[in-house]
Amino acid sequence: MNDQINAHPWSTDALIAKARLCSERMHEAEANGSDHALWSAITLELLARAALSNISPILLADERNWRNLSYALGRSPTAKKFSPVSIGVKEVVARLAEFDPKTTQEIQNFCAIHFEKRNGELHSGELSFMGYGSSSWLPKFYQAAQVFLENADLKVEDFFQDPKHVLDLIASLSDKAAESVRGDIDAYKKVWIDKTDMDRETLSKQAALWASRQAGHRVNCPACACPALVQGTATGSVQTRFHDDEITQKQTQIPASFECIGCGLKIAGFSKLAACQLGDAFTATTSTEPSEFFGLYTEADVETAVSEAEYKLKRDIYEPDNND
Repeated sequence: MNDQINAHPWSTDALIAKARLCSERMHEAEANGSDHALWSAITLELLARAALSNISPILLADERNWRNLSYALGRSPTAKKFSPVSIGVKEVVARLAEFDPKTTQEIQNFCAIHFEKRNGELHSGELSFMGYGSSSWLPKFYQAAQVFLENADLKVEDFFQDPKHVLDLIASLSDKAAESVRGDIDAYKKVWIDKTDMDRETLSKQAALWASRQAGHRVNCPACACPALVQGTATGSVQTRFHDDEITQKQTQIPASFECIGCGLKIAGFSKLAACQLGDAFTATTSTEPSEFFGLYTEADVETAVSEAEYKLKRDIYEPDNND
């Protein structure tokens, strides 16, 4: 009987297994793209259902038809044309909140918004996740996922490939030090405004030139609006794509530090960056030729290969592109 229940589509094990697959697709998608957010919403729903099923699969059954309760118990249908129906995800979260105080009102509110965007993305012409910066939802997603996993008798490290990154993002939600960054920005903004028009123009040109030549993710400074750079920490797997004449590799980067040489503002730490809308994840992309990627140069080709590499480096062909 236990084996039958464990194999049931509404069982915790089955739902967790499917959630893992969706989580993998989420982390394979572009860090700040719509697919990343869409797969996160699907993953979160499956985790919520797994948590409720761990209390009892019966709680997932739509009680308007008693046969749904029978199906949740693992019994075979006794009526023709019967299709089991479970409750909606909003009701899933509401029921979880009744059993677990850690499913707070904040988590319920986030889930409601995230799932509503998912519905708009799937069931309408609305591009619900377009421009939905990850800094505004990713830490909250992991916070909700952690609570649901705990209700399924699992930990973050049992489910996510990079648990330290996940726990750091969750911790950023309660980082009071992040609030001080707004005062720093206001102070640098005041100094910038007090400069002469000529000084601001000169510094803006210098900042634009510097940001275009340095490696990093280009953004506008929140204090002076000059081009500036965000440096990130790699997370997740490297996605490799093979083309006829080059090989590209992409990896998600979580913002770690910011620097603007226009006004001199510097910010360190994800929580502070997220507090000033600089915490959106980005993708670092590098491109290499197949011969270099696979180490196909023979000893006789070394000198030629070095010359080619030096020439292409000057043209920034092999510089990482952190601006996806």
